[in-house]
Amino acid sequence: MIISREALKEFVILLPPGAGVTERFAAEELAKYVNRMTCVLLPLRDAAEGGGANRAFCFEIHPDESVRFDGFRISVKGEKVIFSATMPKGILNGVYAFLEENGCCWVWMGEANEVVPQREFLQVDEEVVSPALEFRGECIFSVCRENVEEVRTILDFLGKNRFNLLMTSVKRTEKRPGGWKVNWIDVEKELLPELEKRGIFLNISEHSGRWFFPVSLFEKHPDWFAMNKEGKRFSTGQICYGNEEAVEYLKNAYVAYAKSHPEVGILGTWPEDGYGFCQCEKCREGGVVLKAVNRIARALYEVRPDLLVEYLSYTRETSDVPPDILPEKNVITLVANTNVAKEWKRKSDLAGAKGVYRLHYHITDNTAERANLPLRTELTRKDCKEAVELGLRGIVPFYIGTDTWFRSNFNTFFLGKFCWDPEQDADELLKKLCVSCFPEFPEEAFSLFKALVELPRVDQFVPPPWKLWQEWPTLEKDYDGPEYEKVLSRMKGARDLLAKANEKCQKGSNAAERLVSAEKFIEFQEDMFASWHCRALAVKAFRKKDAPTVRKHIAEAARLEQKMKEAVQGKEEKKYGVCGAWIDYEFFIYWRVQLDKQLYEMRTEENKLPFIDMNPEVELFLPAMLNN
Repeated sequence: MIISREALKEFVILLPPGAGVTERFAAEELAKYVNRMTCVLLPLRDAAEGGGANRAFCFEIHPDESVRFDGFRISVKGEKVIFSATMPKGILNGVYAFLEENGCCWVWMGEANEVVPQREFLQVDEEVVSPALEFRGECIFSVCRENVEEVRTILDFLGKNRFNLLMTSVKRTEKRPGGWKVNWIDVEKELLPELEKRGIFLNISEHSGRWFFPVSLFEKHPDWFAMNKEGKRFSTGQICYGNEEAVEYLKNAYVAYAKSHPEVGILGTWPEDGYGFCQCEKCREGGVVLKAVNRIARALYEVRPDLLVEYLSYTRETSDVPPDILPEKNVITLVANTNVAKEWKRKSDLAGAKGVYRLHYHITDNTAERANLPLRTELTRKDCKEAVELGLRGIVPFYIGTDTWFRSNFNTFFLGKFCWDPEQDADELLKKLCVSCFPEFPEEAFSLFKALVELPRVDQFVPPPWKLWQEWPTLEKDYDGPEYEKVLSRMKGARDLLAKANEKCQKGSNAAERLVSAEKFIEFQEDMFASWHCRALAVKAFRKKDAPTVRKHIAEAARLEQKMKEAVQGKEEKKYGVCGAWIDYEFFIYWRVQLDKQLYEMRTEENKLPFIDMNPEVELFLPAMLNN
């Protein structure tokens, strides 16, 4: 069906009887973007008062066996366009799909980044569309009073890209001083309406343990807390899951919260973050955490049978699948490691429980990516396809931090598309993105972003305790000689493609801003590789016992580290969304520069200094190196 601009003036939007918040928001969004595309403002009417309208966009909620989850159907009856679904969220998804098919595009968040073309007509294609994965979400860091408006913008972006789940923490334990804050309880009044309008499911989980089981209990009940290998109880780790009274207290805390928060759809029972599990005799028994979660789940079912209770399969203590214990029927299992997903899915099916979905670390998580998140297209498609093949219900990545939005939004856009259809071709989807966002030079933009996706990155995935630079067997090979020359060639190729795009880009446009982001992305990779190249040269000089040359190269590495540090911290850089995630960057700069300092001092494994996460000497070392 083709609707001309003139014909559109006779159309209205009809809301169904008893339309809720999400349907009304869908109508408002449809009217808003149609107006921006065609300059025609569609009036909103309730079906009762506008039932006689011959030309209308209509919303219908009813059972439809061909529509799964929050999918939708778009059909044409006479001169009426019908958006139908089995739930209100499906109506909103259908509206955004219709707008996308008419040229709207939301790759990067914020109104300035929206693509809304001018149209002489709108095209309606009849279709039935359902997502391949039911749960499609993000776990955002930070969520707190200081960045509530930024989170509001991200939620709008997620809604437009047809995501349906926010994972957050009622009040997260801060890992490090000045670290990421997640404090939903402080912002829920402002942000809950944003979720309700968009039909986004609220998952209160993440590491909320200290909220439900506060450390203050330790004074009166030390036996409720974990025991170390020496037999001493301590308050900074997990609870003692083998202690009946401790689990009873935790159960009651979850029940009280669930009763008073009907808006929560999933309630997570995560342990603290991967450390300090109890070593008492009962806790060393297999499945002790799942037994405790099952006990909590049974109690929650009595007060909230609609609530999903989330069990996190994460560290060895929780990911090893107990052979003789099944999850309760209201338990949904969140797996951090897909190697155990199949077995957890089998156990969930046996129990008639709520299935399994995936917690993802490499799509929008700067921590897992060592504060240097890559752009991902085909890899994200493969992740979604794997989730479908494993029978998982969905994918929820960590989104850390919100200031790296250029990287994270790009990846989230592709995640959203592949969660709906993992069979799409990643390159074809990238081409469509470039046509929408860079209409003046789509071919040059495609070549550039294809190069950015494939751009080499420094491999920092070395587990603690970190070796000295001179003990890394591949450092010299990877960051000097032929391999490094290949990297330099790839970087130059990306810069050449950027120059071609800039030649055709209108100055001052939104496209020009995104090209600045692309340039900063390239520059950050260049500087990171250059700093590691300096370390490779320093190690070669170390082997010759050439201390002056070692120090010369480490001084240059320090200059590059300082440059990157300033880019990550710089306020003027924030609008480009590339060099952010300072808290994570700070953490990883510590270990790099500590190793630099030890190489500068010509230390070996035999006389190296102790390695600690937060070393005040490092803060003094960088500027001292630069001053020399």
